[in-house]
This record gives sequence, C-alpha cells and structure tokens, in this order.
Amino acid sequence: MEGGRSRGDAALERLSVLVADSDVRERRTVREGLETHRFAIVAEIGDATSAIAAASRLRPDICLIELELPGDTLNAIGRIARGSPKTLIIVLSRSDQAENVIAAFTRGASGYLLKPLSGERLASTLQAAHRGEPALSRSLVPHLVDAIRRGSARRLMLRTGPVTLTPREWEVGELLREGHSTAEIADSLGISPVTVRRHVGLLLHKLGAQSREEAVGTLQAHARR
Repeated sequence: MEGGRSRGDAALERLSVLVADSDVRERRTVREGLETHRFAIVAEIGDATSAIAAASRLRPDICLIELELPGDTLNAIGRIARGSPKTLIIVLSRSDQAENVIAAFTRGASGYLLKPLSGERLASTLQAAHRGEPALSRSLVPHLVDAIRRGSARRLMLRTGPVTLTPREWEVGELLREGHSTAEIADSLGISPVTVRRHVGLLLHKLGAQSREEAVGTLQAHARR
C-alpha cells in the first residue's frame, strides 16, 4: 500500500498508520483497536529517530507518535512534518501540560490526544482528523485557554528586574538548556542557523549574560523556582 495518498481517496482505501510508542503493549493495543476499524498499521516504532526514518520511507496517512518516546520527540515531529507534509501527525501523551501541547503543534503536529484511549474512540478521532477536524482531547482545552490568557510571552523575574522573552526566544533557550547546538536548534525549529544565532544574541542581551553557558545557568535557576 502506498503512503501519502490524497485525502479524497480516504473513503475508498484504508488509512495507513505508523505507530511510534515506547511501550510494546500499548503499540499492540493501538494496532488491534485500529485494525478492527479498517486502518492499516504500516509500522510499529519504539524511538524518535526510527520514527523519522520510517515516516520518510513509508509516507503514512497518519503518524501516531508518543511524546515520551526515547530521543527528541519534538525534533522528530518537526522532521516528519517537513519531510512528509501529507502525513497527519497526532501526538499521544499522558501529559496535559499546555506547554507540551503548544510545543507539539508549533513543531507541526495536527493533534494531541491524552492516553489512554479506547480503540473505538481513537479510530473515530483519527477518521475525523483525516477529514480536517481537530484532534484534541477535550480536557486539554481549559489548560490551553489558561495558557493563552497568561500570554504566550514568558516573564522572568531576575535580580536585575523583570525580563520578557518572546515565545521563540523561550523555545531557543529551552533547547540551549537541553544542550543542543545551533545546528540542532535550527533543525528542530525549522529555521536557519543565522536566525538561531540572532535569537541567542537577543536572549543573552535580555538575560544580561556574557555567554551561552551563563544564559543556560540563568534559565536553569529560573526553572527550579
């Protein structure tokens, strides 16, 4: 079966699904539930790097990817979204944190569903998503509304006074804090290395830091509060 078909063919053919989940039992449960509802599972993957390779090779209609996969899942979402733009990326997770939901959508996900889901519920949600409807667990809506009300910019209280970081500056700062290089940050966010360096420069200026290491230390101290 070929991946990457047009959505107009969905009624005539079974939708192909790549399942990327670290738990073998959960992968089996998803497979059994979806196959009962006429989905074709084209691969079962257990880590982020393998998910990127499989999605590139198979071009499935849908990629179900667990947020907690071993490896950099957010980077994988971005890579799959750019490499296989016709593939719907639906995140599965037990985390209801608005920051995780927003980060997944920012990278290119088309949906975010909380575990566990019954096979019937998952199948109906994926079918609706392929028709263009939102794929978002209802319980996440209040968290997202609250995040929007708080504002997307981040306000840090430093000893020198309050500092406001833009969403992109915060993303770059978080990736720096995780130890990523300029090239890795560019790849993860889908921007150029030059743009990354510009954001890093602004971040250092706002934090009053003389180096990336000093900026990371400030962000780490803020994260522990």
